[in-house]
Amino acid sequence: MKVPMSWLADHVDAGLAPDALARRLSGSGTLVEAIHAIGVPEADGNLAAFRVGRVLSAEQHPNADRLRVCTVDLGDREPATIVCGAPNVAAGQTVAVALPGALLPGAEKPLGVAKLRGVESRGMILSATELALGADSSGIMELDEGPAPGTPLAEVLPISETVLELEITSNRPDCLSVRGVAREVHAVTGAALAPLDESDPPAEGEGMVEDLATLEIQAPDLCTRYMARVLTDVVVGPSPAWMRSRLEAAGMRAISNVVDVTNYVMLLTGQPLHAFDLDRLAGGRIVVRRATEDEPIVTLDGVERRLDPSMLAICDAERPAVIAGIFGAEFAEVSQGTRRVLLEAATFDGPTILNTSLALGLRSESSGRFEKGLPRALPPRAMAIACRLMIELCGARLVPGALDEHQPGPEPSAVRMRHERVGRILGVDVAPEESGAILERLGLGVDLASEREALTARIPFERASDLTREIDLIEEVGRIRGLNDIPAELPRLVGRGRLTPAQAIERRLARLCADLGLSEAVTYRQVPESDADALRLAADDPRRQVVRMAHPMSAEMAVMRRSMLPGLLRAVARNQSYQRADGGLFEIGRTYAPREDGQADERPWLAAVRFGRVGPDGWRDAPRPADVFAATGLATALARAAGVRVEPAPNAAPYFHPVRQARMNAGATTVGWAAEVHPLVLRAFGVTGPVAAVVMDLEALGGAVPGHPAYEDLLTVPVSQRDLALVVPEGVPAADLVGAARDAGAPLVREVRVFDRYSGEQVGEGHVSLALRLSLADPGRTLTDEEIEAAVGRVRDALASRGAHLRG
Repeated sequence: MKVPMSWLADHVDAGLAPDALARRLSGSGTLVEAIHAIGVPEADGNLAAFRVGRVLSAEQHPNADRLRVCTVDLGDREPATIVCGAPNVAAGQTVAVALPGALLPGAEKPLGVAKLRGVESRGMILSATELALGADSSGIMELDEGPAPGTPLAEVLPISETVLELEITSNRPDCLSVRGVAREVHAVTGAALAPLDESDPPAEGEGMVEDLATLEIQAPDLCTRYMARVLTDVVVGPSPAWMRSRLEAAGMRAISNVVDVTNYVMLLTGQPLHAFDLDRLAGGRIVVRRATEDEPIVTLDGVERRLDPSMLAICDAERPAVIAGIFGAEFAEVSQGTRRVLLEAATFDGPTILNTSLALGLRSESSGRFEKGLPRALPPRAMAIACRLMIELCGARLVPGALDEHQPGPEPSAVRMRHERVGRILGVDVAPEESGAILERLGLGVDLASEREALTARIPFERASDLTREIDLIEEVGRIRGLNDIPAELPRLVGRGRLTPAQAIERRLARLCADLGLSEAVTYRQVPESDADALRLAADDPRRQVVRMAHPMSAEMAVMRRSMLPGLLRAVARNQSYQRADGGLFEIGRTYAPREDGQADERPWLAAVRFGRVGPDGWRDAPRPADVFAATGLATALARAAGVRVEPAPNAAPYFHPVRQARMNAGATTVGWAAEVHPLVLRAFGVTGPVAAVVMDLEALGGAVPGHPAYEDLLTVPVSQRDLALVVPEGVPAADLVGAARDAGAPLVREVRVFDRYSGEQVGEGHVSLALRLSLADPGRTLTDEEIEAAVGRVRDALASRGAHLRG
């Protein structure tokens, strides 16, 4: 929101320099992002070199076809001669003039006396562009005839303007207006707030508005109020210079007096308006309805857009004339030939306006206000001011009566605030009288007399959606009084905080991932719905059921994630685009599954990926491509860090490699998955393989942690080891062999692990060689050779029963 200081001063004059006022506003929560100085520089008396002039004559230049020699009265004894190239300069005009020595906006050196085709020119007749008051450079700027020649131009126009640019939070649509900001200045400084004239202007047109137009609201749930008035005998033309300059300073382009009035009133009150050419509305009808499927509308920018039933349209008897709250149609716009204007002020459903704006990729000043939710009591205020300006600036006559259909609004609410609680929350005592004065300056009606312990505040309609509870009022008192004045004190701690078991596991696993060289990532929880297709999920896969965002910022953030992998794969693609070929990422976060009650089940996960090459890169060891073995090793290490022993088991997820994937089980519970990511999934996310992935279900992992830590003897005797080289069919899972060996050799076989795998001609087609290492021990004694051989024999027999034989 851009607020010109001269416009703000019409409503409240705090007597502060712009930077001092900006500090006061920012300290109260209305952040001033920037202070802009626009127009004529004020330094060194430069403003005195700009005056009002009256053109006495404008003769053709004797030596140039496109130049005129003008005699201009500047209030001095003798008129000045000024050569002008503007096509619209003429005798009798009141104009803006820069004298020699004037420094124009953006100029590096002052204006001098110039000789143009042999005629000396002592000054310059200015256009709006040259004063930085607008974009119209087609001719000079004509002023009203009121000011006398020689009047300082700064007394007539804001040729030097300071503009505050504010960041307005979504809960304060009232501050998206000059009047709302003025009330904030009044509250923080105590400066007097000028009254705002909201009275209806006299209606002098013929007939009644019902004779000229009709209104029908077919979607009252999306339009809680629609107000329209008709003005006749309208003369469309340029707005006066003071209005054009204010609009331009506030960041809006001046168009015509009718359109400028609607924009001016929107900036003043925060209520958007729209002006129709009544003679272009079929049947003189206004129908507020949902759009039909694929209904076309050609908007003011000449673009055809297609609407759908989720969108609200303001229509005539035949077609949409406005995308409600956003943009008007080309056919119904006000033009030079317009004589009758229908003026609209309405209240629309904020989420509908936001969704329509996002769906069409179309955002406007009005949509930015409607989407935050405007009160239905605001249109009459804006309508009255706009009609008065239309009468003054467009020569219009207001037709008696108004079309006004609305649902009953909520009754003004009253909120009770206890004085004792103010001090307890803010940490500083505030006198009841001071609290009441602050709330009154914010526009609330305050009753201090009815109770000694508390005050009752009546909430104005502008703040009805924001101030609903006692704590809201306390916050208002605190921010206006000055949060910086509240002393900083450390809170008293009661008891000792500690991590829950789930938090402790998360911390432990995060540290381990970092120790292993992985970088922590934080990816978006809102993802595109197309992620399900990229992961190759089946049409009936329950993970396609998602929690949808009610008001997504874009299609890329339409649903809540069901998997952690897509976010990490997008991060890998980004890293690879910056020439980082190898690396590892991990993230601890939640996924969201829809529930029948409309809520979401949140489940915690740890996901990690290694991409490119893994392992040390030295003269003795060469790194290897990220593969399923790197993934299972990481998954095993993570489970052990949580105190859980896991074993790999076969798995068949569509987003993993068809063969190189495993489910990590702790007994009968699956606590994670380790695999290579499917090449088609990598291609969908723009990733160059290979990528090894680990996904750990932290809730299941926490449930698998033993209730009490199991302590084992550190073994005071040596561990005996035996290696078995086995030949097995290629389809036999290694996990089955490891489990069979452990069971058969128990209790002496303490550990079994695969330390080598070979396939080739020596073992025959369709077979592989797996090397198992058995670790045997019994705490407190040394095993005999006979005991060791007996245990190993049982292992060999068990493996043979599963199709494995010793490699010769």
